[in-house]
Formats: sequence, structure tokens, C-alpha cells
Amino acid sequence: MKHRSLLTLGLICLTAFVSSCNKSEDDTYPSIITEMADLYTDGQGVMEKFTTDAGVTYKIVNGKGGLKANVLYRILCGYVPSGENATVYQVQSAYYLRDSTKIAKTDPTGVKSAWRAGKYINMYLSPLTQGGTQYWGFITDSIKDGHAWVSLYHNQNADPLSYTQPTYASLPVDSIKGIREGDIITLCINTFNGLQTWNFKK
Repeated sequence: MKHRSLLTLGLICLTAFVSSCNKSEDDTYPSIITEMADLYTDGQGVMEKFTTDAGVTYKIVNGKGGLKANVLYRILCGYVPSGENATVYQVQSAYYLRDSTKIAKTDPTGVKSAWRAGKYINMYLSPLTQGGTQYWGFITDSIKDGHAWVSLYHNQNADPLSYTQPTYASLPVDSIKGIREGDIITLCINTFNGLQTWNFKK
């Protein structure tokens, strides 16, 4: 069994596959499905396959190379399935949130939505940036009587608040220690408009 590490690319766009070539009036674009997924590369650093949050795995027929070998990337993926295969049209990297409780920091950010899918709590964020490096993770605030309170860790890192950068992040639920199946998870995010919360089940 191959060993795979997980690499977070932050806001770097891996690639965009959609052609900008001129199209005739008879040409139509395929119906692209867009969802969060785990992307796997092979031993040569080529996109090999991806697994959606629903647990469906597709082999990529047009995999791009030049990536790290045998690595798992967390992504937002636009694709068209065909049986067990898929043609990938667009890939945007997402943050894989790690436990940052010991360095807790909750600088404000914009947030569009948060939702539970498979083994993740996913977030669509809209931080303000001037192109600098910001840091993301999660903080376990408390766990009591089957209820965990978890905050989004965000370090603005002195990046000026300039323009909005669409950002995706995923919190692996199994990384929240001390909770069981059926327990409640309250996600707290410090936003530019104050604290917002969402409730999910383990």
C-alpha cells in the first residue's frame, strides 16, 4: 500500500482545464459537477484519482502532472463523470484544517457558508488580503456532555485588509478529539460582522 502524505496548497490554484478556444454556436459546454473532494497523485506527481465527500472515487482521465508524488490534496473540483472515470475541468485547492488549539487566534474573516459533508465540515470563506500569507486551523474550545465547541483558527499575519479572496477550508471531524458519533459540534467563526455559529452532528 502506497504511503501518501497530505499537502495543503493554501490559495494556489492547481490548474484550470477549461479551454478558451473559440467555439461555434453548435458547441455546448458539459454539465460540470462542482464539489469538495480529496485528490490523489501517483508516483510521478500526476493527478490520479479523487474521492468526493459522498465517498465516490473517480479515476482522472486528463490528469495534470508537475505535482508532488503520492500526495493527498484537499480541493474544490469541477468535473464530468463517465462511469468510474471523470474528466476534470477545474481544481481549486482548499485548506485542510489542523488542530491549532495551542496557538489559538481568531482574527476576523468573511464567511459565505459552512456545511457538513462526509467526514468533513467544509467552509466557504472570504477573507480580506493583499496577497500575503494567512494561517488557518481549528481550535477546540471545550467539550462537555456530548457537545463540542470548535472555533476557526485564523491568523491574518499582518496581511493588509485589501480585497476579498474566495477561500475553501475543510475540518476533518475525526480530528476533534473526545467526541463520539451523534455528539453535537458547534462551529464558531469570528467574522467582520461578529461571531457566527453553525451546529453539526458527529
